[in-house]
Amino acid sequence: MKRSLFLIIVFVLSLAFINGCHKDPLDLGNVGFLRLELKKGYKTQNKGAVDSFYATVKVVYGEEEVVYNCLFSDPNDSGFYTNDISDGDIIYVRKDMEFRIIIEAEIDGFIVTGESAPMMYSDDMEMLSVEIVLRAGSSRIAIYKPREDEIFGNYVVAYGEVLENVGTMPIREAGVMLVRKSVYDTYQSADNFMFENETGSEDWIIEYYYGGDNDNGDAEISKFSVVLRGLEQNTAYCMRAFAFTESDSSMNWCYSRVVEFSTNNNVAHDISVVTNDADNVTMDGVDVAGRVVLLDGNSPDSVTEMGFVFDTYNNYVANSSKLDYYRNNSFTYPASEVSPNDNNIIVFSSSVYGLQEGETYVFRAYATFREQPYYGAVRMFAIPQNPENIRLQSEQISETLTSAYIDLQGSIINDAGYEFSEVGFVYGFYDRGQAPSSVSELNGKSTGAQMSGRFSSRVNLPIVEKTMYYAAYALTTTGYEAYGELSTGVSVVPENVPSVSSLQLDESAKTTHSLTISCYVDANGRSDCECGIIYSVVGDNNPTYDTVKKYSSSSGTEEFVLNNLRKGTNYRYWAYIKVVDEYISTEEMTAETLNLGDFGPGGGKIFYADDENGFALEYFIPGEAGADQEEGDSAIWGSTSGLALNTDAPSSITVSGRTNTEAIVSYHNSIGFSEEYAALKCYQSTQGGKNDWYLPTSVEMQQIITYDEDLYSSRDGFWTSDEQDAGNAIAFIVSYGTGSSYNRQATAKTALLNYVLVRRF
Repeated sequence: MKRSLFLIIVFVLSLAFINGCHKDPLDLGNVGFLRLELKKGYKTQNKGAVDSFYATVKVVYGEEEVVYNCLFSDPNDSGFYTNDISDGDIIYVRKDMEFRIIIEAEIDGFIVTGESAPMMYSDDMEMLSVEIVLRAGSSRIAIYKPREDEIFGNYVVAYGEVLENVGTMPIREAGVMLVRKSVYDTYQSADNFMFENETGSEDWIIEYYYGGDNDNGDAEISKFSVVLRGLEQNTAYCMRAFAFTESDSSMNWCYSRVVEFSTNNNVAHDISVVTNDADNVTMDGVDVAGRVVLLDGNSPDSVTEMGFVFDTYNNYVANSSKLDYYRNNSFTYPASEVSPNDNNIIVFSSSVYGLQEGETYVFRAYATFREQPYYGAVRMFAIPQNPENIRLQSEQISETLTSAYIDLQGSIINDAGYEFSEVGFVYGFYDRGQAPSSVSELNGKSTGAQMSGRFSSRVNLPIVEKTMYYAAYALTTTGYEAYGELSTGVSVVPENVPSVSSLQLDESAKTTHSLTISCYVDANGRSDCECGIIYSVVGDNNPTYDTVKKYSSSSGTEEFVLNNLRKGTNYRYWAYIKVVDEYISTEEMTAETLNLGDFGPGGGKIFYADDENGFALEYFIPGEAGADQEEGDSAIWGSTSGLALNTDAPSSITVSGRTNTEAIVSYHNSIGFSEEYAALKCYQSTQGGKNDWYLPTSVEMQQIITYDEDLYSSRDGFWTSDEQDAGNAIAFIVSYGTGSSYNRQATAKTALLNYVLVRRF
């Protein structure tokens, strides 16, 4: 059955071929059908909430392109825009031939592009679906000025970084362009100067140095380093970084700013070694890294050893400021990670532990090349000192132990005069019979106020039986955290436990997209009670739970509004109160949001609900006093004197008729118009206790007619709040030729027609 259906679709699509989006004839016996799913990506998410747009689609077979112009739409608000093959937007691709897709479109005034990876359509496919991400803007790349210890007379190490890639494919090629500064100064005023001009002059030296080690991998290049070789001594140069994607370099080039540097007269041969600054310095360790740059075609295999040599700063100064691993008073640490790349640069690093607290160290990277050691520059770092003279004591102030909280008090013995940025207690609650083995297992923290060496803090207690453990702590301004001893257990036996009850649904406040629920909360004197409503959709196999919450320290009724719900959907919910990660909750209840056809808060029928924007519309047909709403009421539209009000005739139902109604009433008040008219009757209505009724726009009125096809049976027509000109407004008049529909037409404002009240909620 499925295959037969497909053959029917192929036949229909073949008939639609002439009217479709195809621009280049193909042999339909050897083609497949392509369904594209376009998703807004980088820098395009906020470029217009459009329902549809046209895009140019290129199917690229090597050097050949087949071009289409298709309409893409997202009727189900899925986030993906697809071509509608049933409406003739057909994209054909040749079978068993590699191709890729290039997309270009305009969304909200921005040009966006997208591109697929190479692919092939085979005979066993009924249709090929391809997801492509649309992007906008331009990529950004940075280049960094070389470090002084990496500038020589004949080479420089340059570094670049791709900051943003808004191209359609990953960046797999990046590098640096180089030219003498004298040439750059001559030509930089040219609008198209991008280090790509060629003059044939010997003074014009342009080199492309490619960086990155991702040429054969799946990862995209982000940071890269390049060795600029063969430079002249004591010469000024300019360089800039570049990057492009491998799929189409002419479209996706990006460039950095221009950076200047000058070589020196120090000519390096064979290799050089670079020492990076120390990183992640802690109380007992540090991360270090270095780099080997191989010159003159030397192979990385010639480097037999890499690592770091350390010494204390005092010992380093006392021994003629030398630092190498042959000295007995120095120590070495081999590299634990080594990463060579295609530019004969070897990066190596290591994490070093067991260093002395409070000590200052010097270190340098080294490498052994042909049995000869080479060294980088000397760097320095200091290990923070452990303030051993800090001693902390803590105690429970027993007389303030209540069912809600416990007060703790601590003291600091600070012989060395350290300054503190924070003091307080760490704590944790455990089930009876359990206990932490150390202070590090306590997961709570309560800061306190320091008063001349003493400090106190209040800790809220849970609402179930637990055992509490705590310890004092103090944080110095230098970043060291000291702890006191772990306490023995404190038994928590809760009394006057908070409660939540009396869950009530406010039926009068129910809408298509919200529910209003109240409950009675008794905080029982606690100041830290979190209370709220937890809810989810009834029947979801994998429910998502949402929460509306607030904090309460008193007793009384709390009201919660659940917003952004779906129309006509049944929700389950329950109220809770939470203290110190412990919950007390009510029983589960259910309620259903309003749906189309239900009576709204104002007593009218709901005829439209917008799930995306979270609003709904209800309408009410007014009748004579004592009559039901089916009998209707009539009125003129208004005065024909003066110029037209130019009240809007919107194209979207998201535009409310309230603005038009207020403008109509204001105008008639200004000219002293005394007769009753449709907009005034809507504006003054208090139907259902609501005072925000209005005369609908023509779009809103059309939606009412679409919803309620029986309106024509007893009424000749309905006014809208839209104008045609000074003498005519837009009305929907019944078509008696068919007796079953309304026509939208300009009608004299003095005509007597029916009207409906509309309100948005």
